[in-house]
Amino acid sequence: MKIICTPLTLEAMRLLDVDDCPESLLESVTLTPEEYTQLLQSGALEAINTALGKIIDDYEDEAIYNLAELAKTVDILNNHLTPENSSTMRKIIDLNTLAIKNRTGLFFFF
Repeated sequence: MKIICTPLTLEAMRLLDVDDCPESLLESVTLTPEEYTQLLQSGALEAINTALGKIIDDYEDEAIYNLAELAKTVDILNNHLTPENSSTMRKIIDLNTLAIKNRTGLFFFF
């Protein structure tokens, strides 16, 4: 299962770090296999990994919680948005935007 989530508060982010965050304090997207394929094919994950020194990949958990990195991530996601992947990318962009607004983070559980 491929999940991307954003804690809604700083306390939720701390709880997520110790695997004790209730789902009510998270906004999350569970990617279908088709959505995950669209995300991979978009090149966005590779661009994020390269730009931010991250390892978002199969069997890897990764987090982006620095505001400058979150801003860069949303730019990358918008640059890789196409008509074919727009539904999938919009979900992730919305999570990223929420993370910036709440000053939390974007967490990838792949």
